[in-house]
Amino acid sequence: MEHALLYVSLSILALIWILPFVTVLLSALRSQGDLFSRGVFALPEEIDWSNFTEAWKTGGFEIYFRNSLFLILVKVPLGILLASLAAYPLAKLQFRFSMAVFVFFLLGLAVPGHVTLQPLLVMMKQLGIANSLWALIPPYVAFGLPFQIFVMRGFFRLIPSELIECARIDGASELVIFRRIMLPLSVPALATLFIIDSQATWNEFIIALVLVSSKASRTVPVGLLQFQGEFASQYTQLMAGIVISIAPVIAIFIFLQRFFVSGLTQSAVKG
Repeated sequence: MEHALLYVSLSILALIWILPFVTVLLSALRSQGDLFSRGVFALPEEIDWSNFTEAWKTGGFEIYFRNSLFLILVKVPLGILLASLAAYPLAKLQFRFSMAVFVFFLLGLAVPGHVTLQPLLVMMKQLGIANSLWALIPPYVAFGLPFQIFVMRGFFRLIPSELIECARIDGASELVIFRRIMLPLSVPALATLFIIDSQATWNEFIIALVLVSSKASRTVPVGLLQFQGEFASQYTQLMAGIVISIAPVIAIFIFLQRFFVSGLTQSAVKG
């Protein structure tokens, strides 16, 4: 009986959670007249795919997609690599003030990104990379490191130290141990971080809005805001643009979701 109530409760919560996405999708698949005459929750009389093509062409989503995809392909692997390199000595090497260094990294979780916007803008202008995608990579990497180091340190601590000692006896350097032992055994944690960081990078809005203004360098969230301002009355095309903007992160999660729970929970055991 308890299990049945649990499943019913979870099913209700799942329906509540997915309802906004369903309404957006239904609105994107119908004509403007059908939406006004039959309401948001009614099924479309006829599927209208032209909303997606029009939103893609007129909204400039090709540019925004390319920019956001570039950030994911460059920033996410770079951030995870740096976090892994920092987490390995914190987890497996004994040195003075290791806990103090770890706490110092965790303090980054308490720093709101909004308070750094003005210094970041000045810094990027001085570096000569303001108003470009390269201006987004340093702050994105920096703000992602605290959580990534926390997760990777917790997962590295689960790996038996005997494996590392055997590798050292065989003459392996710390870099070889990191590359051939620690990283291959940490695939669930790496996949978990890839999902979380990809979603955070794709959805980030405030920093991209402040540091980037040209259309050629806009990311998907900033481009969607511009699209909303220009086509506020075209509700079906606006809904199609929203579906286009969230489809990639959903695809990434579906593709890597089998690693997500195991990686995150295992990292927290000794974190």
